Amino acid sequence: MLTLEQVTYRYPYEEARPGFAIGPIDLTLKRGEVVFLIGGNGSGKSTLARLLTGLYQPQSGDVRVNSRPLREEDWISYRQHFSAIYTDLHLFDRLIGPAGDSPDSAPVEDWLIKLGMQHTLDLDGDRITNINLSQGQRKRLAMLLAVAEERDLLLLDEWAADQDPQFRRVFYRELLPQLRALGKTLVVISHDDHYFDQADRLLEMRQGRLVELTGEQREAASRDAVARVSV
Repeated sequence: MLTLEQVTYRYPYEEARPGFAIGPIDLTLKRGEVVFLIGGNGSGKSTLARLLTGLYQPQSGDVRVNSRPLREEDWISYRQHFSAIYTDLHLFDRLIGPAGDSPDSAPVEDWLIKLGMQHTLDLDGDRITNINLSQGQRKRLAMLLAVAEERDLLLLDEWAADQDPQFRRVFYRELLPQLRALGKTLVVISHDDHYFDQADRLLEMRQGRLVELTGEQREAASRDAVARVSV
């Protein structure tokens, strides 16, 4: 279980203007949950994602793993629990397993097929020899790399935005449930309101604050996500 408790973060001042801040944030993620995160441009989604994955450290508040607050020396090992695919992703040309060695070949071959990349990627052992791919294919390759790492938590930042409509449906209806079946906790930044029903929980960032949408609020978001997140 991962908990953010009264977490805040503020960017540096710019030309005597205060930097954008988020928080205080209270959030608990449980193993195997599928959590969707929505919010308008500049609402703080990406900052929260970087706090969750340990790229940013809170300026106040605690991050707890199984109720134990992280200490300064814990942050490197904490980051090893995550695989993350951001919109501005960088691809490596080698598949790496959870211990930094060769990955298990069986799930790699299985996910090559699930991702429709078995006839697109050229592999020489663990090395990928062709990474000159379209953006949608690059995202699929990043997913393959994440599966090979076998980490507990997977953060996906607008992963489906570069996929064609058919494969976008495959992602939400088939791949997310299969990733959850592997025991992963999934945090999915998404504006695809047609697929909000695939989330166990729906969270929204609003001007640096986090709100969980339930009941009628969640139904309203599913009916018209674009209208909500542009407010």
